[in-house]
Amino acid sequence: RVTDSAAFLLLDVVVENGTGSLAPVRPLTWQVEYPGQDPEAQKDKLVWEVQVSERDVRALVPLVQELEILNTAPLTGVPRSVPVRLVMVAAGGGITELPDPPRCEAADKQVLQVSDSCDAVFVGGKESRGARGARVEFWWRRLHASLSFSVWAPLLPLRVQLGDTVLEQVRGWRLPASTDSAPADAEDPGEEAEQRARGCRPQYQRTGVRVLAHFVSHPLDGSRHLSYLLGPQWLLDVTHLVASWTRVQDPRVA
Repeated sequence: RVTDSAAFLLLDVVVENGTGSLAPVRPLTWQVEYPGQDPEAQKDKLVWEVQVSERDVRALVPLVQELEILNTAPLTGVPRSVPVRLVMVAAGGGITELPDPPRCEAADKQVLQVSDSCDAVFVGGKESRGARGARVEFWWRRLHASLSFSVWAPLLPLRVQLGDTVLEQVRGWRLPASTDSAPADAEDPGEEAEQRARGCRPQYQRTGVRVLAHFVSHPLDGSRHLSYLLGPQWLLDVTHLVASWTRVQDPRVA
């Protein structure tokens, strides 16, 4: 009887003529025969896979410049990506590129995605939430590595902030009307006649508009507790990101 910790067989495997064009994984088939067994009887077989490499590769390492992504794609429609470079590290510390393509997968595609060639992780605007600890897995032959990202997504709806919520006509201040445009609408017939006579239009108050947003990450366990970027009391000014998409609901009013 052989215990789990006992070594009952030592085997030296020799690969002739290097590994140049040979498959990186070789099957090794074992057949168990018992004394006195009928030669025609079905034998128990066991298949091992032996990894063949010219280098003693110890680790697969993904290299990135940042592990935090601010997902502005839902606001702008422009994807944001982080380049990924995969290298293998040999026993002596040497670093080389992978000779053939790796495999990769994002653990939660509602938070973060990875390109088919595994050379970038990205957010494209279709993601529904953010998360801290969003994992991307990489495989190359028998080696495995992973990256953990923090993804912050905008919390909708956005907040619109006005400098002044009450705007009125500035009495006694009029501007010359352009000659190729019709007079502006007046409040009463007398004012309209005065505009036509003087060729002027009324001036109204103006106010600044800012669009603000919380950026949050959702918990991976499915609970509703949100983590806020910089804290729940902080909002980021995203006016420059959404200015081209911002419209007044009723242009007859403002």
